[in-house]
Amino acid sequence: MSSKTADQVRPLSDSINAATRSVHTKLNKLVIYRLPLAIPLRTDDPTKYVSGLLHITPIYSTFESLWQDILDQPLPACNIISVDEHSCQVCKPSATIHHTHNVLDAPHQPTVCTRIHSLLAHLHTPGLTRTQALKEDIFSITGWPSSVIEEQLNLASEKTILSHFVTHIRREVQARPHVLLAYAWVLYMALFSGGRFIRATLSRIDASFWYSISLSPPASIMGRSSSSDSSEDDDSNLPLKFFTFDTPHDGDDLKQSFKKHLAESSARLLTPQERRDIVEEAHRIFEFMIEAVGELDAVCGTDREDIAEQPAGGLIGRVGRLLGLRTRDSVVVAKERRDWRRLVNSHDEGSGSDGENGSDSGNSDEIVPLPLPRRSADEGSDELEDKFAREHVHFERLTRPRESNHVPSMSRRA
Repeated sequence: MSSKTADQVRPLSDSINAATRSVHTKLNKLVIYRLPLAIPLRTDDPTKYVSGLLHITPIYSTFESLWQDILDQPLPACNIISVDEHSCQVCKPSATIHHTHNVLDAPHQPTVCTRIHSLLAHLHTPGLTRTQALKEDIFSITGWPSSVIEEQLNLASEKTILSHFVTHIRREVQARPHVLLAYAWVLYMALFSGGRFIRATLSRIDASFWYSISLSPPASIMGRSSSSDSSEDDDSNLPLKFFTFDTPHDGDDLKQSFKKHLAESSARLLTPQERRDIVEEAHRIFEFMIEAVGELDAVCGTDREDIAEQPAGGLIGRVGRLLGLRTRDSVVVAKERRDWRRLVNSHDEGSGSDGENGSDSGNSDEIVPLPLPRRSADEGSDELEDKFAREHVHFERLTRPRESNHVPSMSRRA
């Protein structure tokens, strides 16, 4: 079989993963270095975390709304739904879309051919959409009314990189609506890989942190004694809906269904050129996300010394490998997870902790949260590992409610 033929039959998801390997790894590295800066031990309120949500939400809301707009349009007069049966000009790869101007010369509203419309309708999964979940998290943390949330999202969208990214999404979907599959694969599937580890880490933080700047914190949180055991918190009380899916299997069922439908539909309904378009767009998504992280650094005043690189063998490097690409061998991933779990549990056992890791250490499917040790810029991997051993013992104590119920002033929410 020729390489060209092999590329045509290769699953689209595999093609995306292979083409984005390096940029995916780079973005993962940027994220795992910055996550500790937005939560305890490095800050006492979720202001930086909210800034991150405000910059992520426009990306999801743009591509999700464009997808829904396409599905809400009436179908064109064409019944062709197979890539091998082009007999209609509308359905040819060079004309998968045409445009209609409105009287105000607003951005063109695409009219998509039946083949692409069928593809997008089959793959559209309402349970995966994240825009509303992101807005609910922002509301839970800040207590802002919806009008203020929209205003803050608009302000975030005016930032140079994010504005360019949103404009790029609209332009590309208008010209090539099939590239929506790149956004779905990159931005949804990420929540089932590195997103699971991030959620496990965030869920360990006491609720008093998450609601410390809220204009209307839950009464159950504010009325709880500071001596309450943080391990008794229910994740449903935390503003982590972005990482949570309301299904019997916490979204894993949605993930498997989406992957199955993508494999089937892309093989049947996409031309080779359209597949290349999607793979190229996936790479652009990662490039834009990397630039957006840099822009967010400026917004949050991130200190470069706080995110200095660690040697590959250090703790951060190990976590980076755990948050790696889906293209890595599953056996390797499972082994690294077991190694990481043993490291974490060994420190839990040494501290006498009866936390969640101790009793389930034998479960190979357990998602292990990331401990968050502080470090200075000149610490090497050995020093960082030693510091991890000391600080992980005290992680639960440091993330419990603070003695004071003081709510920071509005100036800190800006």
